[in-house]
This record gives sequence, structure tokens and C-alpha cells, in this order.
Amino acid sequence: MLLALAAPVLARATRAGCQPAPAAGPMRPQVLRPGEQLRGRFTQERRLQGFARPLRSEGDFLLLPGRGLIWRSRAPFASTMVITPGGILQLLDGREAMRLPIARAPGLGQFYQVLAGAMSGDPANLDQVFAVGWQADAGHWQLTLTPRRADDPALASIASIAVSGSRLVEAVEVRKANGDADLMAFHDQQVGPAVLDAAEQALLSQLAP
Repeated sequence: MLLALAAPVLARATRAGCQPAPAAGPMRPQVLRPGEQLRGRFTQERRLQGFARPLRSEGDFLLLPGRGLIWRSRAPFASTMVITPGGILQLLDGREAMRLPIARAPGLGQFYQVLAGAMSGDPANLDQVFAVGWQADAGHWQLTLTPRRADDPALASIASIAVSGSRLVEAVEVRKANGDADLMAFHDQQVGPAVLDAAEQALLSQLAP
């Protein structure tokens, strides 16, 4: 399902003009620093028009700012998606199902920036592509992203993206123009120094820029 989120968000995102949250008072998300990692579990629902029940999946993820995202679904079936500035790799039951290097799809690099920024609570790379709305109080915040150009083919299917949380991002909701929606919730998240096992190192090395 993560790949379904990727397709419409292959757009340029640069660090420019994003309005910051107030300096004191309201809650602000913890932004990952270089050399840190974020690990956790996810649950995901995809709500499609015409289907009474959402499609559900769950698993775990590893996010390393500037290096990549490893997204492992455990149920209803095993799959692994790796997204880095160098491209995208999908494994099904441990076997390679798809590999797309950045040279064949330059927009994937920008998609990684958007996705990593949303998951890590850092909106700095989003302002040129999205109108960014920010709401916060003492214990919670929400970031709302609305595509600036309705005629942008890379974003034509996206109505809005809502990112919310407290210390860390807790939920991401992507609403589509056709009424479909993807909802991701994050659990048991831990921030710490980047420590990867051999399998994770191997996955990321396959997609080096």
C-alpha cells in the first residue's frame, strides 16, 4: 500500500519559506537529526470507494533521514518496500518484485523527501509544492498539506495530507480527489543512534544514489 501513496506524490519539494510553529508554548514535533534513526510499528488502512471494508496492513518501519526508509508489512502478507534517494525496491516473500532506480524516475527522490519529512515531523521540504497549514496546542499538533497546483499531474489525485502527533508523528492521512483515503498510524516509536543489522544495511546499499 505504501507504493500506492508514492505514485501521486512524485513532485519537487524544496526547503523554502515554510512558516514555523511558534517558538514557545504549543507542542512542536521532534525532528530527527543526521545520524539518528526512527523505528516503530505501523497500522495502515486503505479506504476505497465502493468497498464496504478498508484494506488493512500492519508491520514495522525504519527511517534514517537522508539515507532511506524500510517499510516491512507483516500482515496480511509479507512484503518489504525500500525507498531511498537512489530509488525504490519492493520484495514479496523475500524475493525482488520491483526495482526502480532514480535515473529512471527522478521524481522518486523528491517523493522520499516528502515522505521522510512527513514521518519525521519536518515540514521544511514541503512548502513549494504544498500550502502548509499548522495548528498546535500544549499537547498536540497537526500539519495540513494541500497541493498548490490542481493541474500538477504528479499531485492530481491528492486532495490533502494531514500529519498529526505530539512528540513524534502519530498519524498520516492522505485523502484522494476521488474520495479514497489512506490512513497510517504509528506505534511504539523509538528515536536513537542509527544502528542497522546486516540485512538492513544490505537493503539500503542496493539503492545507493
